[in-house]
Amino acid sequence: MIKGNRKKQELQSALKTLAIEKGYANVTMKDIGEYVGLSVGGLYHHYHSVNEIFNDLLHSETENVWSAFQNINTFDELMMYFDEYLKTEKKELLSEEISLNTLLYQYYFSFPEDKRQIMMKASHDETISHMVQILIPIIKKKSVCIEISEHIYMVLNGLVVLSFSNSISKKIIDAEFDMLKNYMIEKYSNIGSKND
Repeated sequence: MIKGNRKKQELQSALKTLAIEKGYANVTMKDIGEYVGLSVGGLYHHYHSVNEIFNDLLHSETENVWSAFQNINTFDELMMYFDEYLKTEKKELLSEEISLNTLLYQYYFSFPEDKRQIMMKASHDETISHMVQILIPIIKKKSVCIEISEHIYMVLNGLVVLSFSNSISKKIIDAEFDMLKNYMIEKYSNIGSKND
């Protein structure tokens, strides 16, 4: 089982690399097989489509993000982990690391508009739900957790879109991340001062 998982990770990594080089819509199962030295038959032993590989990749990477935020008990711990997360996001926004966000948009736009909207809405809702689950033990007030989650989502996705145009800089990212962290601190402080 571990060997199979290792091979799946190798195939996911190959998709990530090839999609950056060629564009997600242009990557075929044959390309991925050739990249890792597997016959098409060998590849189909693990996956049946490029989309299946991508969905597994997306699940693996998002689970890694969510698991990093487990067992957080204080606001200070939350901000420490959030700061580490933002450092990783900054590297992706500046194209210092391969960005799953870039692939995610390419993936969505490989579908017709009606299906794409449904998929993007579902992804948004799932992301907000995960964020609220992380925040609720610390912030306590669900409406504020939702508001903070939506704000984080909006800022990060706005920066991702801006990065596509190559109109982003370290200075812009740092300023946005500082505003985002200050927003979270202010929201948390206001909750504490109201004794909700």
